[in-house]
Amino acid sequence: MKPPAVFLDRDGTIIEDRGYLADPGDVRLLPGAADALRRLSARGFHLVVVSNQSGVARGIFDESRLADVHARLESLLAAEGVRLDAAYYCPYLDGPEAVVERYRRDSELRKPRPGMLLQAARELGLDLSQSWMVGNSPSDVEAGRRAGCRTILLHTNGSPTPAAAATFLARGVEEAADLVERSLASASPTSSDTAGATAAAGVNAAPEPAETSPPGPGAPAAPDAVVGMLERIHEQLDRASRPQRQQDFSLLRLFAALLQMLAVVVALWGMLGLFDGENAAATARFTLGCFLQGAALTAFALDRWR
Repeated sequence: MKPPAVFLDRDGTIIEDRGYLADPGDVRLLPGAADALRRLSARGFHLVVVSNQSGVARGIFDESRLADVHARLESLLAAEGVRLDAAYYCPYLDGPEAVVERYRRDSELRKPRPGMLLQAARELGLDLSQSWMVGNSPSDVEAGRRAGCRTILLHTNGSPTPAAAATFLARGVEEAADLVERSLASASPTSSDTAGATAAAGVNAAPEPAETSPPGPGAPAAPDAVVGMLERIHEQLDRASRPQRQQDFSLLRLFAALLQMLAVVVALWGMLGLFDGENAAATARFTLGCFLQGAALTAFALDRWR
């Protein structure tokens, strides 16, 4: 019999969401996360992290830095007696925001697509029909639904997105673990044939708390376009609330842009000098313009790789 898994988003689900997390020292477990994962592991679930990491495509950090962040996460969990069975991430992003060309492409791995969950199921031999996806965005819910899992949407900061067709809603990963455990406890005994059919359909009964809204596996899914739009809205709202908004805007980048504009002005000034026959003055102006342009390019490079 294949084991089930609990697939977990990373930022905002088991660790604090600090934007495009590039510093292992900034990894902080959310309160109760380690205990929730420990309980799920004790119930026989594989623990698998599945995370979109477009910061690689955006040039904010590279995959080696991402590996350092993950190693720090594993270390913090190990100190609490928790071991992850696997972690998958998608570094790809399609569009102009992907400044690293090798990562600029559409990918089946990027949530809301289920690629990471399907890959984990193949490589780890998991039973997706008995598995769960837990995350704090509509893309997490949609990825889990497409993979055939039951889903739990976390809404730690206000009301959840109404269109997100999650099986359950929870206020945090601890409450999500409670829901999974209660679902196991309430599963009624059936004959082997009936149990097999139920597992294939993914419709094990679960208690419905007052704050949950389970549409069930047969509920109509949100159209892909709607899910994509909700994910973009969620990302923009999330970016606006991040404590490290300097990843999206920096004084260094602004300074570089101003230098580049000044270089253009000085170059035009040099052109006017040539037209007026002031060759020596024009040469000096062109030299200054080249210096300013070089300084601007240097500032842009420092901002990209800092």
